[in-house]
Amino acid sequence: MIHPHTTVRTVSPCIGVGVFATHPIARGTIVVVRDSLDTCLTRQEFCALPEAVRLSMETYLYHDKCGNLILSWDHARYMNHHCQSNTMMTDYGLELAVRDIAAGEELTTEYGLLNIQDPYEICCHCESCREALRLDDVDTYGDAWDALVEENLLRIFDLEQPLLDLLGAQHRARLDALVSGEGAYASVKNLKWRIGDCSGE
Repeated sequence: MIHPHTTVRTVSPCIGVGVFATHPIARGTIVVVRDSLDTCLTRQEFCALPEAVRLSMETYLYHDKCGNLILSWDHARYMNHHCQSNTMMTDYGLELAVRDIAAGEELTTEYGLLNIQDPYEICCHCESCREALRLDDVDTYGDAWDALVEENLLRIFDLEQPLLDLLGAQHRARLDALVSGEGAYASVKNLKWRIGDCSGE
């Protein structure tokens, strides 16, 4: 589920729609939680779907760290990539604001954490645009992404968090341990998956 202070708007005729903040969202705020309403399909289940269904879904799907295909049930699926994104996926079952987001600003995410298997051309128009996403981006940029994520995870309990109660018990326990200093930080590199990593592939 995505943060309630968001809406879908047109970005441009070229890009289509994106997700925008309706109120300011402070860094350290949980912006998306993967919940029980999100569709989770194995690769075999996805391949067994009718072609028309697969084609309509695949733009919005991502692979989780176990190789399952995930489709968000709400407008979280419309978040666009940016190479200097203001939110990032974490290994705690949530996506986090890593920069302050102003009202009216587009929420963007890092597609390099979505396990896109083949090089994927992008153009986010930022000065440091990578021009293409690659599966191994997480190896190249993971340390920098971790620094952003860890710093902002530690702010979570200092902020209003409308989505915190939706976090699964296991993820919440790991998050509590991190913030209290009793647990180690779980790197975004843990999210990486490639075809063949799991049994049965």
